[in-house]
Amino acid sequence: MAREVKAALGEATAEPGWLPPERRRASHENYARHLLYGDPDGRFSILSIVWDHGQMSPIHGHHCWCAVGVYQGTLCETYYRERPSGGPPVPAGSTRRDAGTLSFDPAVSGIHRIANASGALAISLHVYGVAKEAISTGVNRLYPTA
Repeated sequence: MAREVKAALGEATAEPGWLPPERRRASHENYARHLLYGDPDGRFSILSIVWDHGQMSPIHGHHCWCAVGVYQGTLCETYYRERPSGGPPVPAGSTRRDAGTLSFDPAVSGIHRIANASGALAISLHVYGVAKEAISTGVNRLYPTA
């Protein structure tokens, strides 16, 4: 399944003109999430996430599988590891993700943060292994920051 989802995201990120303007709209308050598709059987949901300059996700992991393709711009993904003694996770590395970059993470596989440190708008496409009704509650495990 990971190979098929990444292949579909690869096609979607290779065609820059198909995403409608209303699904490219940023919010100056926080990154904007736009539902693109919810599988009628509840197997997955697809979102565009629009990142204005300086916006970032909280440090989080996923309850479900997640695939990401960068549609426009550049994002930075920072990886974290849990402390054996508890407390906020610590950084363990980072990766620059340019347009066309793809990733797939199985459920409960790691901790990360996505950020737009560039001076331009960035858009990523996310496919989550949850029904659209569970996007707010069934995707992220949030972690405290220091």
